[in-house]
Amino acid sequence: MKLRLWLLDIASEHEGAESLLWLWGKGEDRSTWVIKQEYIPSFYLVGDLRRVETLVKAENLRWERCKRRIRGKPVEAVKVYVAREDAEKVAEKLVKRIGGGVEAYEEDIRPAAKYLLETGIKPCSWIEVEGEPDGEQEGIRFLKPRSIHVLEPSTPPELSAAAVDFVFFAEKGSARAERDPIRLISLCFSDGQRLQFEGEEAEIINSFISAIRERDPDIVVGFGLNRIQWNYFEERAKRLGIKPLIGRLGAEPRTSVHGHVSIRGRLNIDLEDMAREIPELTVETLEEFVGYLGVKVDFDTVEEYELAEKWVEDKETVRRYSMQRAEAMLKAYEAVRDFVFSLSELTSMPADYVLTASAGFRVENYLMTLAVKVGELIPKRTEVLHVSYPGGLVKAPTPGMHENVAVLDFRSMYPSLMIKYNISFDTLSEDGENIAPNGYRFRSSPEGFLPHALKTLLEERRKIQEKLKQVAPGSVEARVLDARQRAVKIIANAIYGYTGWTGARWYTREVAEATTAWGREVINSTLKKAEELGMRVIYSDTDSLFLKNYEGKLEKLMKWIEEDLGLEAKIDKIFKRVVFTEAKKKYAGITDEGVVEIVGLEAIRGDWSAIAREAQKATIEVLLKSGNPGEALNKAREYARKVKRGEVDLKKLIIWRQITRPLDEYSATQ
Repeated sequence: MKLRLWLLDIASEHEGAESLLWLWGKGEDRSTWVIKQEYIPSFYLVGDLRRVETLVKAENLRWERCKRRIRGKPVEAVKVYVAREDAEKVAEKLVKRIGGGVEAYEEDIRPAAKYLLETGIKPCSWIEVEGEPDGEQEGIRFLKPRSIHVLEPSTPPELSAAAVDFVFFAEKGSARAERDPIRLISLCFSDGQRLQFEGEEAEIINSFISAIRERDPDIVVGFGLNRIQWNYFEERAKRLGIKPLIGRLGAEPRTSVHGHVSIRGRLNIDLEDMAREIPELTVETLEEFVGYLGVKVDFDTVEEYELAEKWVEDKETVRRYSMQRAEAMLKAYEAVRDFVFSLSELTSMPADYVLTASAGFRVENYLMTLAVKVGELIPKRTEVLHVSYPGGLVKAPTPGMHENVAVLDFRSMYPSLMIKYNISFDTLSEDGENIAPNGYRFRSSPEGFLPHALKTLLEERRKIQEKLKQVAPGSVEARVLDARQRAVKIIANAIYGYTGWTGARWYTREVAEATTAWGREVINSTLKKAEELGMRVIYSDTDSLFLKNYEGKLEKLMKWIEEDLGLEAKIDKIFKRVVFTEAKKKYAGITDEGVVEIVGLEAIRGDWSAIAREAQKATIEVLLKSGNPGEALNKAREYARKVKRGEVDLKKLIIWRQITRPLDEYSATQ
């Protein structure tokens, strides 16, 4: 039989003596399938191949000679297959027995990840599978594949989702799983059903497990699931002698890579992982996150410290707030899912892994997919001492209020520079023709691995943008394409920074340093040209300039950037009015359309109360809209009077600080 499946997840499973990969897929008719794929992991040995071949023959291992590259240089390698054995242990044993002169590659990559890299199959994308049916269990159909083909990216199938909110609290302090029970669980399903469970804790937990098993969602959504809630739920269940079998086919959740909790056959989407990456969020709460996304939800917020009291005095408010949270999670998931699926497909990381992974790991996984295609061996991570290096050029702002200010943005400056000067770990050379301002040299040919990766991404984005012009605005296809092009842009812009990350497999500080050095040169040259044209530069930051919007001069500057520097710049926005403090990266502006943008100011201190942030924002908005400092001062005084008269909710006066260790381990600093 032949069928089209959308790959939901992949995991290693053992069946007796067999080691298999289970590819979880969704059919076009919403059916759930498991493709049982046989796979033999492998690794490479490079060095004294005569001794390597003698040893692998003696160990009766399957092997083959092949040609590969290491940092661009051609090498001969022996590829060793290890069946069910641990590739890392086998590689370590072989290298140790050979006694030097040999290095192992790719033995530290998990089998499921290695399979995706080698086959080009990607999560959150369509595949065509041909094979034989292999039974059915709990409504899940199994298939033994003869062949699997990758299909062109397209709209995902309809997936069922369930958002969950757990309520647990302590009479005093923070809740502890070894002591404090789960009081309430709220579930919100994508088909509109709402469920709440309360009462005896064992009944709550069993009802929740039953609801997940019976409704069988493809995706479970939450906020704080990975960091706290799944571990809390598991601990409470096990203390009551209940197995938390919330995975498909009766599996318990397990902690996997990047601190992510894996639920067999389902995607575990923790929105808190996204919230923690957004610098504009001064407090990483669900309320702030959905507000940032523009999702409209009314919250009857109950703070954590109020839960115990509210549960006794006003249980209905707690019930209502918990369900509001579950509904908000589901709406937020619907707002971000296309972007998450696109990022997953682009990086070859399952959708729930990709959210918990750092930007460095996402970039690395993308580069690994490309490395396999071009025969570049993937190195191990090594311990590297962090050495700081100069970043982008930042010109201190001219403090005060300015009117009619244009923001000139260099489109993908760092990727463009890496392509222009062929900056890569495999082109770095003492006799390179391209000499960076800080002295590092790079060969102009052949094309480096990183410029090739960037060109591939930029060409992909260009194709997506062409397709976007051909589809109806606002359609599902347009939404998916836009999410994909945003994912491509994020990975492309993060590649230069990846090379300076000490945790990177391809760590090359010289690449990051040279790229930022060329970037500083570009900004310096542009600042000088702007002054030649008689333009006033108010502020510059890494790859953007804030300039007085002189008619005709801005166009001349952009033309010079394109013709003389070979780069592209665009007007990102024009502020009707913008206010700068003396500090860098902190400003507030208002556009002609009335859109207020505040950057950095709310985060000057991490220990601000809610009322302080509210007062600051209101004062800034008055200043920007009126242009009158006196009116802004009156607004600030109005808030001060409210506080003095006791008209502000006490909750807004609380300053929150996260405690990372027991209180008695803290010492006074003054």
